[in-house]
Amino acid sequence: MVKAVIIGTGAHAQGLSNLFTLNNTEGSGNSLVVTKKQGIKVGDSFHDTDVSLADFDDALATAEIVILAIPAKALKFFVADNYNVLKSKILVDATNSSCASGDDLNTLLSVTDVRFVKAFNDIGAVDALTRMAGGKKKIPTALCSPCTEAIETVKSFGETSLGLDVKIVPYGKYSELAKKQDSLGDEWILSTAIMLVMFALCMTYNIVRHPVIKGYPWRQFPLFVMNKGISWNALYGFAVSQIPGILARMYDAYYRDTLRAKPNWLLKFLKIRKHLGLISLWFLSVHMWMSMLMFSIAYYSRFFHDKSDPMSRMSANGESSFMFGSIGASLYIILGICSLPSIAEQMTNKQWQFVYGPVAWSALACGTAHVMCQGVGVTWNNKEGWAGGLPPITLVSTCFPLFVLFMKLVQVIFVIVMDITHKGAYAKKYGDMKRESPSLDKGTDSEPSYEKGIDPELVTEGSKLNSLIA
Repeated sequence: MVKAVIIGTGAHAQGLSNLFTLNNTEGSGNSLVVTKKQGIKVGDSFHDTDVSLADFDDALATAEIVILAIPAKALKFFVADNYNVLKSKILVDATNSSCASGDDLNTLLSVTDVRFVKAFNDIGAVDALTRMAGGKKKIPTALCSPCTEAIETVKSFGETSLGLDVKIVPYGKYSELAKKQDSLGDEWILSTAIMLVMFALCMTYNIVRHPVIKGYPWRQFPLFVMNKGISWNALYGFAVSQIPGILARMYDAYYRDTLRAKPNWLLKFLKIRKHLGLISLWFLSVHMWMSMLMFSIAYYSRFFHDKSDPMSRMSANGESSFMFGSIGASLYIILGICSLPSIAEQMTNKQWQFVYGPVAWSALACGTAHVMCQGVGVTWNNKEGWAGGLPPITLVSTCFPLFVLFMKLVQVIFVIVMDITHKGAYAKKYGDMKRESPSLDKGTDSEPSYEKGIDPELVTEGSKLNSLIA
């Protein structure tokens, strides 16, 4: 039986109160009230929940758990003003406080005997407020504290009365947990930086070649010229997102040691694959909208059979290009949908390997073919027409994706060769063992039989062929 009080009446306090109303039962013996120093009517219901408003002093005096849902900058002042009462309580810091600025309980209380827990700060107020009774999925949350007794008490309250899926993280991860909701995310920041740098390079080449050398009017820059750089960046982004997987598979195939840690730069690269793909999907979406707005023989005459006839239909290159573009875009949309947590959590390993294996590579191949069809036999062969001697964007933008597709082929061959090599080494090793130990020729209850059975290590190595295409 635990008595808890929420200090503060904002959206976060309302969300936690809603969770308490939906999940707490009389059998738990737990209770929750909401309070603040002034401006409340004691006894009233808090925003149509089963949680009532309580007198500030009475609530603090009787509560065992004090949940601080106040602005982070107010923490130090609140703790200082009420320290004599709070020192015997379990304080829960539900704010997105900053350890760097000292606005957190760990900085304020780590040298004292006051029990404190970092908890509930990773729960979105909207998610908590919109939760309905009978929901099958629990909201995940993480707790962190130097005090084992305090964290177990808060964990029990969170699971029993708030219906949360609680995970305890090591105390050493306190600062990471504290800033979880107060950061854009390192992966998103790095991925965005990579994509923006690539976009800047693409647009620089694009501007030099078209408005500067070819003399395209600057009034066409916002849509016609910009669209070229956006589509180029989308294709490069999708290609870059595939490289980490190639390198990781070649690394594993070469070393064959599951205990060997991958280099930090590769691990970081692997973590941003999803983010690079989603940002590239955004560039692709913008490219599709821009292309549809401009699509006419006036803008894209090279796609049509008779450039002088406004009623002309598309040429073979034009139709092939948009066929590959449509297939590639639809596949990338599928990849984007499958990255949603609600979808990804329901996928089996086989489904995941298929979508982010053959489907992803087919999407990249179709996207590359979409651009190639616009240049092969159209602008690539006419070097005299290259503006300033600069190759057309359709050629430059496909070189890197083609290289990545070639890397994938090399990776598949490399893994097969390494697998065969290691199998041969194992076969030789255990063949020598058989010759040296005649007793191994016949299997017994206590000895392995290499004639009748297959060495488990070989089975593990051979099974890696199942994921070569992924």
